[in-house]
Amino acid sequence: MGNNSNIDRSWLTSAKESISQWSYIMLKDADNNDIDWDWVRSLDLEHGIGVAKPEDLEPGADSSVHDLLKADLAIRDRLEAIIAKMSMVFMRDFDRHIKTYELPRALAYANRRLNDQIVLLRDRGVAEGLWTITDEDRQRVTVPVLTAVKDGVVVDDIQDHTAEIVNARAEQRKTDRAARDAARHHRQMALFDADEVKYGSVEAGPDESAPADSSSDAGSPDYLVEGQPVINDDNPAVPGTEQVAVDETAVSEPSFARFRHAAAQHVASRQSAEAKEYWRAVFLPGRDVDKVMGIDLETNGTEPYRTYIIDVGFEYMNMKSPRPTDASAGYHYDKDYYQDGDAYDQHRFSFGVTPEAARHGNPFIIQLTGIDVSQRVGDEYPLFDEDAQAQADLLNRLTSQPFVAHMATFEHSFFMLNVAGYAEAYRNGHVTIIDTLPMSRLWDEGSIPCEGHPDGDNTLDAYAKRQGALREDDAERHLGLEDTHIMLLAMKHHLTQLKAEARGPWGPDGKAGVGGKRITKKRHFVRHERRTPIYD
Repeated sequence: MGNNSNIDRSWLTSAKESISQWSYIMLKDADNNDIDWDWVRSLDLEHGIGVAKPEDLEPGADSSVHDLLKADLAIRDRLEAIIAKMSMVFMRDFDRHIKTYELPRALAYANRRLNDQIVLLRDRGVAEGLWTITDEDRQRVTVPVLTAVKDGVVVDDIQDHTAEIVNARAEQRKTDRAARDAARHHRQMALFDADEVKYGSVEAGPDESAPADSSSDAGSPDYLVEGQPVINDDNPAVPGTEQVAVDETAVSEPSFARFRHAAAQHVASRQSAEAKEYWRAVFLPGRDVDKVMGIDLETNGTEPYRTYIIDVGFEYMNMKSPRPTDASAGYHYDKDYYQDGDAYDQHRFSFGVTPEAARHGNPFIIQLTGIDVSQRVGDEYPLFDEDAQAQADLLNRLTSQPFVAHMATFEHSFFMLNVAGYAEAYRNGHVTIIDTLPMSRLWDEGSIPCEGHPDGDNTLDAYAKRQGALREDDAERHLGLEDTHIMLLAMKHHLTQLKAEARGPWGPDGKAGVGGKRITKKRHFVRHERRTPIYD
C-alpha cells in the first residue's frame, strides 16, 4: 500500500458531476425530507464545508464559538441524512441510472473533516470555560452532552442530536417492518380463504387419514421447483395414480392436483408471512468454501462518515486445501504465543488522521488498541481516504476471493465510504462476504444466552476462546492483524468440527458452494411516465 506524497483531491469536485443522476432517483433523505441538490452542489468538498476558519478553532478567538458550532451541526445533520440514504438507493438502482458511488464517498470525506471541526469547537468552549462535556449512552448511540458552567451561556440549541436522529430512524424501520409483516400476513390469510372456498379445507390434506406433516419432502429445497408443487410418489400418505382408482377415500386426480397446487401456494405464502430469519445468516459460509482473506479494521470511531481507518490487518487461510507450499511462514504477531497455523500472506498497515483529529486525541482508542491517534500524523501515516494506491490494492484483494470479518457489516460500511470502486464491485456481484459472528451465534453450542448477552456471548474474544484460538486468560488484542488471525483460526477449527458432526454447512440448513453474502440478482423495472434521465 502506497505513500501519497502528491495527493490529488480533484475527484471530490468531479464527484459532484453525478448529482443529476442521484437527483433523478433520490428525492428524499433518510428522514424523509426533500433534498436540495443545489445545496449539495454548492458544497466545497475539497477545501471544507464548515463555517469556521482555522483561527476560529483556537481558544480565545474573537468569533462566537456558539454560533459556529450551531451552524456546523446543522450542516452535518443535513448532510448525514443524505449520506445515510445513499447506500440503499445505489443498491436498489436496478436500472443503473447512477453509475458510480463517488458522490457518497466524497460527501463522507468532507463530513469527516467537518466533524473534526465540530469536535474542536466543542473543545474550545471547554477551554474558555463555557461548558463541560459528558458522554452519555442513549439507546443505540453515545453522544457528548454539553452543560453550561457560566450564567447566560446557552447550550440547548448546540446539543448533539445524533441519538435522537438514529433512534427515530430505527423506530421508523421497526414500524415499516411491522407494516410489511402485517401486509404479508393479510395476503397469506386471503390465499387461505380463497382456496378453502374453491378447493375445500386444506388443513387436513386430501386424505383425512393422512397426517398433516407426512410428506417427507415438505420443507426441503425441492418441495417447490419454480413455484410448482412436487408430488412425492414414494410417500404412502400421498395418493398415487393407481391408488386413486381403488381408494374411495382418495380424491380424484384432477382435484388432488388442484389441491396440491393450492397447498403449494399456502406453503409459499406462509413462509413469506413468517417473521424474517436472523438476517446475518446470509453471511454464513457454504460447504465448499476454501481460500478466504480475513480482514479486520481499527478506526477512531464507529461511524464511517465521521471517523478514520487507522489500522488494517489481513491474511489468507485455506479452509479445505493445504496452505500453498511457497507461502512464507514464521510471521511474528503482536502476541508471542500466536502461531502461523495455516495462515499466509500476512499484512499490517497503519494509517493516520487529520491534524484536527490528532489534536483532539482519543483516550478510549488508546485504552482499547494501544494506538494514540494524536501521534498518527505526518508522511509516515497517510490518510486512508486519500491513499488511492492503498484503496486499489485492497479492492483487488477484496474481489479476488471471499473476505471474512467478525461482524462484517462494520468493515463493509467503512469499505463503502472509503474504498474507491468497492460499492460498484459489490453491486455487480464481485464481492463475497463471510461473517464469523452468525457462525458463533447459530452453530456454536457454547454461545449460551445470558443477561448481558441475550443471544449468547458472540464477541470475537468469546468465539475465539471457545474454538481454541485464544487463551482463556488472554483477551482480544484489538489490532487488525492479530484479530484477523484468531478469527480465521477459530473459523477453520469450527468448520472442521461442524463437518465431522454433519452440522452447520453440512446440516439440513447448510449451503452448497462457497456461501456468504453476494449480490446475485439484477432486477429491471419499466417505469411509467418516466422522466428522461440527465447524465452529466
